Amino acid sequence: MSANADDLGFSIDMTVRNEWRNVDLLRTSVQNCFTAVFADVDGCHAIAMVTGELLENALKYGDWVSGDRAMFRLRVHRSSSSIVEVSVQNPLKESDVNAMNLLKAIEEISSYPKPEQAYRARMLQIAQSEEDTSPSRLGLVRIAFEGNCRIAAKIENGTVTVTAALDLT
Repeated sequence: MSANADDLGFSIDMTVRNEWRNVDLLRTSVQNCFTAVFADVDGCHAIAMVTGELLENALKYGDWVSGDRAMFRLRVHRSSSSIVEVSVQNPLKESDVNAMNLLKAIEEISSYPKPEQAYRARMLQIAQSEEDTSPSRLGLVRIAFEGNCRIAAKIENGTVTVTAALDLT
């Protein structure tokens, strides 16, 4: 982000219906909002990409059938002069295998000093795998690498919150 924008705050915090069409609408809206405020077009594109990917994960792996769980929450805000955080919160059964896979994937990504190293290692695993039918599980590591960010997740009270902190320096 540009140096003269250090004093500017920016925040989006909303609940959203769990519909696939909303992913592209929100991805585009986030990119347009950040582009209108900041001069760093590549950084704005990275924020939008991370937003879209986290929303897609929420829709794919959320628990949308238990009770009144038709919404998820998106939060995008600037936490410092060079860090933008994107958080998506959605319902998820704590005992769900997807929750454990999510935490395991984030732990693996975090074990590498740089997101690029995690991305390369995952690509190598995929290339060496003899199973063509298994999902690649490439989404989170792609977010970390292409978004130059650290990813964290917490699971509590039947919801999962995934946060990506993008370093835009």
